[in-house]
Amino acid sequence: MEVQSPYVEELKSLLSKSIMRSMDGPKDFKYLYNTIKERSNETVGENTLRRLWGYIDGYETVRESTLDALCRFLGFPDWHTFVADYCGKLDFQTSHSVVTATLIVDQLTVDDKVAIEWNPNRRLVLQHLGDGVFEVTEACNSKIMAGDRFHCERFIVGEPLYIDNLIQSEKEPALFVVGKQGGLTKVERIQGS
Repeated sequence: MEVQSPYVEELKSLLSKSIMRSMDGPKDFKYLYNTIKERSNETVGENTLRRLWGYIDGYETVRESTLDALCRFLGFPDWHTFVADYCGKLDFQTSHSVVTATLIVDQLTVDDKVAIEWNPNRRLVLQHLGDGVFEVTEACNSKIMAGDRFHCERFIVGEPLYIDNLIQSEKEPALFVVGKQGGLTKVERIQGS
């Protein structure tokens, strides 16, 4: 698979967000290497990760076995499932504009609150801690509870919310989908005090 593929770019973006690192230096690649090994008991070499991100020049393709391991780290069974289930829903094949209400995290300041709702009768109130990290302050009818933290970039009415690095008490950080069927029904920004 070509490293410049939009699917590979999306995978790299999710990996970077899941460990909350920009992947632009040796420490980032070492951290990702160690985190993959600890969480999924698999090994993807540091140099392979550097090549994938273009930190080492001259490599235009990546092995499917490497992509499989990275997808498993994010909670997908394999590369093909990631492309079909996740990227397929993002509609990489054709472009389209999002015409529903969208809240981009860059529009928020620290301590702003966001209320989100989805069916059936689920609601979270989130406090923005900065850099796209949120803490749940109120939860109603959700598996996500008050005190949980996660990272995300945008909230789109009518679309599922893909949460990176969900941290819940004693559990390992995870990828989580909110509103898988039907997406978010409401997104409301509440200014910080």
